[in-house]
Amino acid sequence: MTDTTRRGLYAFGWNSKLRKTDDFSSVFRFKRVHRGANLDIFFSQNGLPYPRLGLIVPKKILARAVDRNRTRRVLREAFRLGQPGLSGLDVVIRVKAAGQDADYRAQWELFMRKRVSRSPAAPGNEMNG
Repeated sequence: MTDTTRRGLYAFGWNSKLRKTDDFSSVFRFKRVHRGANLDIFFSQNGLPYPRLGLIVPKKILARAVDRNRTRRVLREAFRLGQPGLSGLDVVIRVKAAGQDADYRAQWELFMRKRVSRSPAAPGNEMNG
């Protein structure tokens, strides 16, 4: 694999982000869910050849902007590295409790292991963890 191909495979560009309210609503409406101690990870098929990410990091949970931004960076990087296993999915990650960066990464990795080990199910089914 060339360096250019590797960069393309793990790129996180403008198209990789959920931006519209309708996109978020679609994920919540036709979702499957992985629930962890600090994160809820919602996901659904998007009909595109690449995955997209939406992040919800409430001020109520992380009051300081620096903490919210750091959490977004950690989660975005974990998503970026896991993109090859998520093609065709919209993923929304909601932070529901404050935690360490390692906690968020560990919960994401658990989601990825479960995602890879299970076959896709019908929309609306839940994957609890």
